[in-house]
Formats: sequence, structure tokens, C-alpha cells
Amino acid sequence: MKKIILFWSIIIWTSSLWSQNLNAVLYMAQFKVPDQTPYVECYLNIIGESVLFVPDSNQKLTAKIEVLYLFKQNGKIVAFDKSVLISPSIDPNQTQIPNFLSAVRIPISNGIYNFEMHLSDLNDSSNTYKYSNIVSVDMNKTTHFSDFELLSKIVNPSTNPMFTKGDLELVPFPSNYYDAHNDTLSFYAELYQPEKAELSIMQNYLINKLDSSIVQITFSQRKIQPQLATPILMRIPIADLKTGKYQLVLSLKDKTNTEIARKTLDINRFNPIFDTVPDTLHISTYKLPEIETVDNIEQMKDYIKCLIPILNQRELFKANNVLKSNQMADLKNFFNNYWNTVSQNPESDWKIYKANVDKVNRSYHSSIKKGYETDRGRIYLQYGPPSDINASTHETSSYPYEIWHYFAIENQTNVKFVFYNPDIVGDDFVLLHSDAKGELSNAQWQKDLVRRNSETPQNWDDTQGEQQYGNRSNQIYNR
Repeated sequence: MKKIILFWSIIIWTSSLWSQNLNAVLYMAQFKVPDQTPYVECYLNIIGESVLFVPDSNQKLTAKIEVLYLFKQNGKIVAFDKSVLISPSIDPNQTQIPNFLSAVRIPISNGIYNFEMHLSDLNDSSNTYKYSNIVSVDMNKTTHFSDFELLSKIVNPSTNPMFTKGDLELVPFPSNYYDAHNDTLSFYAELYQPEKAELSIMQNYLINKLDSSIVQITFSQRKIQPQLATPILMRIPIADLKTGKYQLVLSLKDKTNTEIARKTLDINRFNPIFDTVPDTLHISTYKLPEIETVDNIEQMKDYIKCLIPILNQRELFKANNVLKSNQMADLKNFFNNYWNTVSQNPESDWKIYKANVDKVNRSYHSSIKKGYETDRGRIYLQYGPPSDINASTHETSSYPYEIWHYFAIENQTNVKFVFYNPDIVGDDFVLLHSDAKGELSNAQWQKDLVRRNSETPQNWDDTQGEQQYGNRSNQIYNR
């Protein structure tokens, strides 16, 4: 039995994961071009495991879904869109089936409509679904916001025309549920005003629906110069946001602080890591002698900050909280607790780790960062010294770069890290690309490396870029 959950601008339906029962998420948002017909954007996320993948001409597997949107009044179709959504190709041996997205824009006048969505699995004629609901399009107000388009990713420059707005690729996040893996709430919206409107203040924030209080860590505001359409692109940090029900708010106020426009959207948050962090720190049984003699709070903070490269997510959250507390006792308790937890010989292991911290501070510091705060310092402390380092600082075609090679990291072998210095001056080499799991992976890294003396290539399918004389990075990387 399928279940429908309806929000305004978000429609989610769920069913079983078997291929004979389509499972998808539909997100709808209203926008307009001033002095033109409004339009509705429909973002559809097909759950890959609920449709049938069949072999294609490239000996891969793909799924095909026919998508039909209908807007009706008095039984007549007044607007529609019909398309075929094709999934990414996957390997026949792949165990995880990816979801896949589509986005369409449908011009439609203000009014109330009977909306229908028809989905058909073109690889399985029995796998169909029809959904209907009442939709109201209302973009008549003089000053107002569009709907929210929640985002999972922002790419600059855009590589997918389907999700492009301006020069950006705005990949939809078709849900209002944010679990512990989501540390940022991103959205796009638009503000519509008369050209002769007065200067105003726009605020955005989250409200805790339990007590209607504003969550201060999410609050921001800025002045808005009047124009017919003002794009709004925001990223709200929510790593520290507790589990609960919230409301996302956009508010526009005039110079008298009178609210003249408002848009809201309900948000659900699940963050068990935050919820289970104790209010007080457990006092450790063994206290490292070196730490007990520290009487400078900045030095104690530095000792904790240098642990960040080796902390897991839960430990990192606790570390950030205790650093904010500014209490020497809490700082020492955290530090001692950490080493008592991870080591049977905390004093000895701390001395070994501190020697590595001292080494990266000497070798990889910059004018504004300590060594452990840089990318090279973090990688060194997290994974240990590399098996091999190839450095190049004098290739005329490339920024200065280093390629680190690890014969083995945890469950991986032959792992590479590419660092480069796009500022040329100074010594802060930032991570450009790696094939290590969980690290930055940049298919365009060779193009980025040679941008020092070349125009940005227009062919985004070309990952190697222009072949520059004297550039040995590809040869070194593929040894």
C-alpha cells in the first residue's frame, strides 16, 4: 500500500523497494519571471531499487521511466510535460543501485489546478503509478518570495543543463528530512519586488517548533537593493542542530522593522551524535603528567586542535564543544579522556603523536596556519608518512605541486594525494585530488593544475586538459 505525505512544495510518496512498486520523491517549487507567466519546477528523484534495470548497448544496465505531469481545470489539460528519464548506466556487478533525478520547468498561470503525475517503468509495463492532488499557483503579490528549492549540491561552473540556474548547477535535495550525514542546509529562492521599492532587510533562520524560538546559530541577515527579481542562495550550517522539528524562514522587513514578506518550510532533523553528547565531561582515571602542568589555556586548546586530524565525527563534535567552553578543566578532561580511550599507553602514544605534530608544524606550516591545520599536515597525521613524495616547483606550465604515494592505507593500496599551490607564493599546498576513500576526488585535477598559463578549457569531458610542455604530473601520478 502506497502512502502519500503532502507538504506545500514538497510531495513525498513511499512504497516498497521491490521493482514492481515504484518509489520516488517529488518536489515542486513556484517561481516567476517578472511580467511573464509564472512557472512550476518539478524535481523528481526515482529510487533506483524500485525500478527495473536492463542491459543497454554498452553492456551496462539502465532504467527508463516515462514521466507525465498534467495540470487540469474543469477536466481540461491546461499545461503538461512529458519526458523519458534515463538512469545513469551501472555495472552489472554493482551492488548499490543509484537513485536518479530529473527537473522540468512548466509555465502555468495563477490559479487552482488538479495536478496529476503518471510514472511508467518502460522496462516493466506492469510497474506504473498515478498520483493526483490539488495545486494552487499564486504569484500575484506585489512583494513576495518564491518557494524554497532545497539543494543537495552546488556546482560552479555547471556541468548539467537540467539543473542550471545562471552559471551554477543547483542539484535538488527532494526531501525536508536531514539526518546526521547532512551538516549543511542549502537552498535557492527568489525575492520579487517593485523596482521603486525601498531598501529592505532580509533575514533567514530556523525556528524550533517546540518553543517557537529562533535557533541563533542559523540566523543571518543582509540588506536588499530593490529589483524585480533577487536570487537568494544560502548555506545554513546545521552540524550542531539537535534532533527536532524546525521551520525554515525567509523574512523581509522595511526600515521600520515591519515584516512585508515571509516564506516558511517545515524541516525535520535527526542528529543522534549531537543528542548523545553528555552535558558534562567524564573525569578520566589517568591524567597525563605533561597536561597537568599546562597553565596556559591557549596552549591547551592547541593540544586539542592538533588532534583534529585523527578524531572521528563524534570526537570532533565533542572537541569543538569543549573548545568553545573556554574552561581549562574541561579541556584537560577531554584530552585525558581521549588518550585513555584510544590507547593502552596514553603518555607514550601522546609523545609519539606530538613528535609528528612538531614535524608537520616545521615542514608544512604557512604564514597563517600551523602545520597540522594545512592539508599536507592533516594527511600526514591521519595516514602517517607517505611511502613516496614527488615534488615539482619549477614546471612553467603548472602550479607548484606535490604527489604523495602510499603503498597502503587501511583497506586500500596504491593511494595517491595531489597537493598544489595556486597562490604560487607561500608554502600552503592544498589538496587538489585523491583516490583515497572519503577524500576529495577531482576528475578535473590535471586541468586545474595547468591553469597557471592556460585559459580554462571549454570541454568539460576532457579531464586531462591541455598537454603542456614540461608537465610531468600525469606521468608521476600513473607510475
